[in-house]
Amino acid sequence: MTDQHKGGIQVISRAAAILRCLQDQPEGLSLGAIAKRIDLPRSTVQRLVDALALEQLLEVQGAAGVRLGPALMRLASHSHVDILSLTRPHLEALAQDTGETVVLVQAAGLEILILQSVVSRQTLRVAPGDGSYLSIYATSAGKVLLSRMSDAAVTALLEGKMQRLTPNTRTLAQLLVELVAIRAENFSCDMEEHLPGVGAMSVGVDTAQGLYALSVVGPAARIDGGRARLRALLEACALRIEGGARGAGGLLRSEGPLAPM
Repeated sequence: MTDQHKGGIQVISRAAAILRCLQDQPEGLSLGAIAKRIDLPRSTVQRLVDALALEQLLEVQGAAGVRLGPALMRLASHSHVDILSLTRPHLEALAQDTGETVVLVQAAGLEILILQSVVSRQTLRVAPGDGSYLSIYATSAGKVLLSRMSDAAVTALLEGKMQRLTPNTRTLAQLLVELVAIRAENFSCDMEEHLPGVGAMSVGVDTAQGLYALSVVGPAARIDGGRARLRALLEACALRIEGGARGAGGLLRSEGPLAPM
């Protein structure tokens, strides 16, 4: 192997080390903290971070905030091709049965990432776009995903970072109380917690590719008024997805606790 090839491998290895050390740091780390964690000179880390940021693999937000970038999130969403292919017909059927928009999401730090959506055909509807992000603490899907974490992990993630998006947005203390019931039922609602006029309900779907949330979203009055019927349809759909995953070569996690996000 030539020195040039060795140098290229070293650069890739060092860049991967930076990405790995940021994977559990949704708020980011400073250059100095990254350098200390991976035992590299700060100047080397600076050059690599600059290069990765140009490709949107990292995002730099001031002196104390280097975090994983949007390009990585987009790449990650494409890695879910098996589960998206599996769930698409179920989402379409649920949207038909409920008359509302249906989405599949996954956690992305302080946010949720919408991986797939089927938009309602009704004139008054909610139409989130695939690949868009919403706050994890103010959505029913986000609360389902947070419920699989310990209270300590939720507090570490959210403390000091929650904004009051609407008058109904929960405080951290209120959220922690609500998560107790969500853990027991694998079901969550939000009524105008993220956006005025918008309501949603969600359940968790646990697969070998990770934990997802399946949601029905629409005008708050319609979601709240049809709560019992929509919940039954949502939970039945989740069970069908899990049954399909079992028959699709082990997409569904067969044993063991959920990994923390």
